[in-house]
Amino acid sequence: MSIQQPSGSRLRSLAAAIALLVPAVVLGTSGEAAAGGFEVGIAAYDRGDYFSAVRHWRPLAETGDPKAQTALGLAYYHGQGVPQDYGEAVVWYRRAAEQGYPYAQGLLGYLYFMGQGVSQDYIEAHLWLNLAAAGLPPGDERELVITRRGYVQTQLSPQELHDVQQRAAQWLPAPPVPEDVQ
Repeated sequence: MSIQQPSGSRLRSLAAAIALLVPAVVLGTSGEAAAGGFEVGIAAYDRGDYFSAVRHWRPLAETGDPKAQTALGLAYYHGQGVPQDYGEAVVWYRRAAEQGYPYAQGLLGYLYFMGQGVSQDYIEAHLWLNLAAAGLPPGDERELVITRRGYVQTQLSPQELHDVQQRAAQWLPAPPVPEDVQ
């Protein structure tokens, strides 16, 4: 059974679904967040005060906090508190994704899938979506990533699929690198 490439309206529906699901999970107040500034940023975000949220997340993101990096990436992606800039969203998602943060990996894979902020690249999309699927807990977000990975897989040759699966199997997270060192 082959998976069909989604239609334009199906892709927009998937994009809308992830836009609704991911901020709540990534920005949630699960207690895993960095102390203080992140939670204050969450409260500001929940009030719709995106400028304050960004002001609280940026210092944490710059010191390597993957949750704050992902939140800052979302702010750039949606243009909330900062000008909308997909390229800048990629920068922040990548920093968190490379540390192994699965929500950022899924978002980065999505940008490669759609070609937003980066050139469309199904191999890179599959890599990041595969890593995200492995790291996300069971639930709607994981199912969405798995569905998207299935669509991407239909665009790869058997050799490309084999090679990218090997890359994912050998992938290791990198330690956080503060922005002043990069």
